[in-house]
Amino acid sequence: MVRIYKVLIVGLVLLLLSGCTNLSWTTAGKIIPPLKTVCALEGKWTVIQDLKSSGNSSEGNQNWVGESAQFTQNAAMLGDYVWSNPTYKIKKVNSTDYLMTKYLNLSSTLVPESEEVDVITVSAAENFLGEFMKIDDSKIIGFIQNNALYLQKVSDQVDNSLATANPNEFNTNDQSKPGTSGVLVGLRVPSESDSNSGLENDFKYQTLWIAADNKKLHSVLTDNNIFFPRSSGFWELQVRNALNGTKIENELSAHDVTTKIPVKQERVMGINQKIVDKGTFIKTIDYVGNDYVAIENDSRDIKHLQVLPVDKISASSGIKLSDLLGTNGLTAYRSARARPLRVLSNEGISLVDEDKFEENFGLTRKNGHWYLQGRINYQNEGKLHYMDYNVNLIPPAKLTYYDTLCLSWQNIKDRIPDAMDAFTSPNRDIALVITKSKLYVYGISADLLDSEPLTKIDMNIGETVVMAEWATGSYVDNWEKAFLANGAKVMSYDNEK
Repeated sequence: MVRIYKVLIVGLVLLLLSGCTNLSWTTAGKIIPPLKTVCALEGKWTVIQDLKSSGNSSEGNQNWVGESAQFTQNAAMLGDYVWSNPTYKIKKVNSTDYLMTKYLNLSSTLVPESEEVDVITVSAAENFLGEFMKIDDSKIIGFIQNNALYLQKVSDQVDNSLATANPNEFNTNDQSKPGTSGVLVGLRVPSESDSNSGLENDFKYQTLWIAADNKKLHSVLTDNNIFFPRSSGFWELQVRNALNGTKIENELSAHDVTTKIPVKQERVMGINQKIVDKGTFIKTIDYVGNDYVAIENDSRDIKHLQVLPVDKISASSGIKLSDLLGTNGLTAYRSARARPLRVLSNEGISLVDEDKFEENFGLTRKNGHWYLQGRINYQNEGKLHYMDYNVNLIPPAKLTYYDTLCLSWQNIKDRIPDAMDAFTSPNRDIALVITKSKLYVYGISADLLDSEPLTKIDMNIGETVVMAEWATGSYVDNWEKAFLANGAKVMSYDNEK
């Protein structure tokens, strides 16, 4: 009898479970069509209001009120600018916290406080176009070129010309403004040693903006610190001096220029050189890219190289070379390192920080290109030394996004014998040529430098280029306005020098 009850109970359970499950024969072989892909901002929008807290347009900023914005999978249009194959990334944020980072304090009737909202980042060809916070299905706030714009949807559909166009028609870089190029140049400038800084061999940093339309030069712009583009927008990299006990240290910080950050008070003011400990730390920037920065750490006792992610720029440890190049890259790195190791070993020299050898690498410039460089720290006769060596590997694209020299290095040297470095635009229309005392801007014709430079800018002794980020086509306007909005000024220099 007990067995019969067990069988009945099991049967009842199976019957109940089957009632909660789709029968297999009703779906066998059925293909469920995928949901139609629609971009997060699909449709046509109009700019209703400029929400900037100051209420005044910054110099060089476009008046966006009344302009249209249209978004679809194949294209994005902002005013007169059109980009093909945009990328839309969505993140969920707290509305109040997010607006605080944008210097905005809006009425709760416009944006409900402390609600979770979607923020859509729009980019194209690795270039940041803007961020859009969704209030609801018909209202958004757009952060474009350092402006905060209130947009309202006027149609769920984009204009027919945009909806039916081939994305290849919107190759902005090549066709919209084919002869337009601009470059953000990051400079490392030796600063004079004095009792106020407390540091010797210290550096300041500066950014230049150089642009030309069909070889007609714009005004050269300049600002302190390093202003650089990322996929999330424009960022600023700063180096400050900070007093830590009796030591002075360089502090690196990087932030989105639209993000509100607390003002840091300088912690080094009028430091008496006599009280400064010899353990002072200097961080020298060798290279700035979209997502990584290469530096040299000088603790007065030992100098080693590091590559730091921009998002973790204050970290004490750098990234490992294998994280960038993988197993094959690490094998090549070990092979390049083995040669100088043999030389040091034969001389009976002891190595320092061997356990961190994978982090002891950086980037250096030679003949118009960035190259990977490793370093070995060692001790000899009681003194610390280092030996740098070349790593015969092309830096990966995520480290150096664009590093093409479209001219022959020999041709550059023939024209300018004292040339030390050179950079050329992806449009192949302008070139920068660096000497010990000048930065020349040349037009390019038929893969040769034009006969006369468009301009020449004086450089200080020891001044070094640590960044060259190029914009072409309609991006040039975008970058120039963003740089002006961040406080850049027209550079004063003697063009005839």
